Amino acid sequence: MRYREQLGIILMRDKGPRHSYHMRMSHFIALLVFFASMPALCAILAWQCAELWDQNKVLRANVGRFEADAQLAQARAERLAYLEELLNQASVPARDIILRRLASGNAPPQEVAPETAEPNLHEEGPGHEEFTVLDNGRVKISNVQVKRVGSNGLRIGLDLRNPDNEKMLAGEISVTLLTADGQKIPLIFDPLESGSFRINRFKRATMISHPGRNISLGNSQVIVEVKDAEDTPLYRNVYAVQQ
Repeated sequence: MRYREQLGIILMRDKGPRHSYHMRMSHFIALLVFFASMPALCAILAWQCAELWDQNKVLRANVGRFEADAQLAQARAERLAYLEELLNQASVPARDIILRRLASGNAPPQEVAPETAEPNLHEEGPGHEEFTVLDNGRVKISNVQVKRVGSNGLRIGLDLRNPDNEKMLAGEISVTLLTADGQKIPLIFDPLESGSFRINRFKRATMISHPGRNISLGNSQVIVEVKDAEDTPLYRNVYAVQQ
């Protein structure tokens, strides 16, 4: 008897109200089918989310590329407006150099007044047969800046843009220093690999070089040349060093 009382304490009976529900067989089967198809539905939704995420990444990349192109176009328009203003002034010392660069392309040759010509032109610079401006269109170079840094260093910055978005463009940038006394010195970058590039669309390249303390950078210029991976020249032009 005592054992039964202890067992009754452990196994207490539920004397509360009981409810029962009735469901049609068709509803029950539909419910089973719904729960059985849940894994497939979840997989389909996950796949759709992944597709939408990839499309969002592509759209964001396109928006970034369009914004970069718009900024480049705006900067180019500002530089062209400034160039037009300079060309309208006959007293600008470098006016003849600009006109020769324009004449080296598709523009017709223009005559330059003898009094506006610069007497100290390097043999490798524009306006001489030894130097030819090159731009075959496979790479777009813009926003070139050559500045003097430190005691005797140079910082060369430029924007590279690949017109063919379906192919990667790889190559090398080389810079040659033209001093006022006629020296022609190939520059070595620090680090060395800063002149190499691999681009799908756009890249800002910055190179640092230290020609040496015994080399004067006053009134100097640099020849910027870009070659592809097969060492084929793609671009070549000369720029003045900003003091």
